[in-house]
Amino acid sequence: MKLLPAILVLGWAICSHATDVSSRIVGYNVVDCPAGSDTIVSVPFHLPASFAGAVEGAPSVEGSEVTITPKASPVFSVGDFTTEAHYVQFVEGARAGWVFEVLPHGPSSITIDSAGEDLTNLADGDRFEVIPHWTLATLFPKETQTTIHESSSKLSTGRKSRILFFDETTDGVSLAPDRVFFLTADGWFQSAAGLPAADDVVVPPGKAFVIRHPATEAATKFVPHQMVVESSWSAPLKVRAAGGQDNAIALVRPIPVKLSELGLDPAAFVDSADNDANNRADELLVYDNLEAAINKAPSTIYFRVGGEWRLDDGDAGATYPVADDHEILPSTGLVLRKAAGSSDETLRWLNTPTYP
Repeated sequence: MKLLPAILVLGWAICSHATDVSSRIVGYNVVDCPAGSDTIVSVPFHLPASFAGAVEGAPSVEGSEVTITPKASPVFSVGDFTTEAHYVQFVEGARAGWVFEVLPHGPSSITIDSAGEDLTNLADGDRFEVIPHWTLATLFPKETQTTIHESSSKLSTGRKSRILFFDETTDGVSLAPDRVFFLTADGWFQSAAGLPAADDVVVPPGKAFVIRHPATEAATKFVPHQMVVESSWSAPLKVRAAGGQDNAIALVRPIPVKLSELGLDPAAFVDSADNDANNRADELLVYDNLEAAINKAPSTIYFRVGGEWRLDDGDAGATYPVADDHEILPSTGLVLRKAAGSSDETLRWLNTPTYP
């Protein structure tokens, strides 16, 4: 089995926040993007937080809008966290690791979109950070980036490298990407009616996406870098009663993590009854980024039986060896295929870092 090659370098930086000054881990890693191929990747780093604080008292809840008041009475200006898209990540408390979009807010409060989640259990003192989203223009700035081959025009005949986002709204499995973007000398654009400008399109945290190089262009390297996610991380997993559902996810850790350390407990990842494919429950799909192919199928499928991870390599005589110690490398994009459930619902994967 081949896994995504990556080089990881970590370091330390002193970051000043509104309420504290602390040392934070920074780093980068390198991913090869072959010519004539889809490379399924993710970004295991985040931009420096614009604000860090703690919740004062109970939140105010109006429908899906939840407003929190930070301690120490900070003063915000209009658009501080909305002119450029931001998200809130809770780093301590009952919702540690959960992330929510920031909405227009007041001068001394922060309003977030709960996305249907119950946030009434946010408690006084729960710590959080307000973090700028990666966008296509900040992750791949046209002036300095070397990963994406710039298109010579907006015409389809002039397009070169593309970024593809996985479909997160359609029901089912083996879903085709639903949004495609390309870079020109004038910036990022979406391959859609009207070719809308896309510099500010958000690259969601903890999500996999595709870098697609045509066969006519050279291989490049993807080099994500910035702040390491040091707290727990929670990601939603969609489940359907009518059938299986693919969830494009990513490990936000900048180090290799064993399958047994992913934190996919039985509530988030359902074990299979045995090795028989007819009795298969949830599966974790991994892609071989060393294989040059477009619209590639997963190279490796993992499932779990009795708490042990097993490898299904697709061979006719597969023995389904125990794979607890197999590692997911940094910047790897994954698909978690949920088997049909008893109802339509959203479950939660909570990953805790294995580094100090």
